[in-house]
Amino acid sequence: MENPVLKLLHDRHSRRSIATDPLPEDIVAELMEAARLAPSCSNNQPWRYLFLLSAEAREKGRSALTASNALWASRAPLLIFGYTRRKDDCTNADGRAYHQFDLGLAAMNIMLAATHHNLVARPMAGFVAAKVKEIFSLDAEAEPLVAIAIGYPSDDVSHLPDYAKELHLRPRTRKDVSEIITRL
Repeated sequence: MENPVLKLLHDRHSRRSIATDPLPEDIVAELMEAARLAPSCSNNQPWRYLFLLSAEAREKGRSALTASNALWASRAPLLIFGYTRRKDDCTNADGRAYHQFDLGLAAMNIMLAATHHNLVARPMAGFVAAKVKEIFSLDAEAEPLVAIAIGYPSDDVSHLPDYAKELHLRPRTRKDVSEIITRL
C-alpha cells in the first residue's frame, strides 16, 4: 500500500489483549504531540487529556471503567482520558458545537501515532464520566468523552472474558464504501 496514512488505518485494531510492558518516554511524548497537532474549529484546541502513566494514577483511572473494560484495560501501561468543555468551543452563528468532534480528531491522532509504533490503542466509551471528574478533580464543565488503553499487543488472552477471547481472533470488518458514501 503506497499511502502511509491508509496503511496505518488498515493496521489499526482495537484489541483487548495488551502486554504490561512499560512504554518508552519518547513514544509517550510522541502520543502527546500527536494530540497537540490535531486540527480544531477556529484553532481553539478544546481537548484536554489525562495521560495516566504511574501505577497509582492508572489504578484511579481503572476504577472509573466499567467492569468489563477494567478486566482487560488493567494491563495497559498507559490509560488516557480525553475531555473537553463547551466553553472552549468555537463560536458558530448557528450554534453548532464542535468541541466534541475536535476531541475525536485529537483522539484519532493519538491512536494513529500509537499504531505507527505497533501499539494497541483501544478507545472506550465504557466508563463513568462523573467518576473521572471526581477522581481527577476536573471542573464542573469538563466532559470526559473517551478513554484509551495503550500498550504493546499480547497473544496472552487468559485474562480476557470468553466473549473477548472470541473477538480477539475475529478479523476486523468494515462496511463497504457503497454503504457509507454517496457519490454525487
